[in-house]
Amino acid sequence: TCETCRSAEAIFSCSTCTGDHGWCRPCMIKLHQSLPFHKIQLWIGKCFEDVTLADQGFIWYLGHSGESCPWYEASQLCDQEVDALPHDTTLVTIHNIAWCHCQGSDSEQHLQLLRAGLFPASSTRPKTAFTFEVLDHFLIDALECKTSARSFFEKLTRLTNNAFQDTVPVSSSALDQ
Repeated sequence: TCETCRSAEAIFSCSTCTGDHGWCRPCMIKLHQSLPFHKIQLWIGKCFEDVTLADQGFIWYLGHSGESCPWYEASQLCDQEVDALPHDTTLVTIHNIAWCHCQGSDSEQHLQLLRAGLFPASSTRPKTAFTFEVLDHFLIDALECKTSARSFFEKLTRLTNNAFQDTVPVSSSALDQ
């Protein structure tokens, strides 16, 4: 049973969290609201399978400490979700991002990403963002090891899924531009 609610079946685990945990879907999503780069696994009857938080219904709400923007109703919020690709030092993943639409807030998406600790790849309608931690790692790799951007990206894809790198949800063709 789920260790949080103690009523539902515990089918999710997190390989990033310390300890042996088991949660149901709603509890796992709630517990990872501020841990969006953790590696989640789903019990499929015989073993655990890697899954993404986005596939499980996780929405990264920007501007309200993990809560949805009060300016929009839940029915309108679904139309405002945008896929973004934050890159952590060990994981390349897709997230559903819900932007803040409050009056007086930063309506520009790239500024909301910066406030959330992510560096957007574009200042207009960003679809890709990086944690500052991964940018620091790239800087050190580039300076000390002469690592190219392509090699660093390949390293991230191997860390995300070493066995099936083609399943990592980012095209490396963006690096060729």
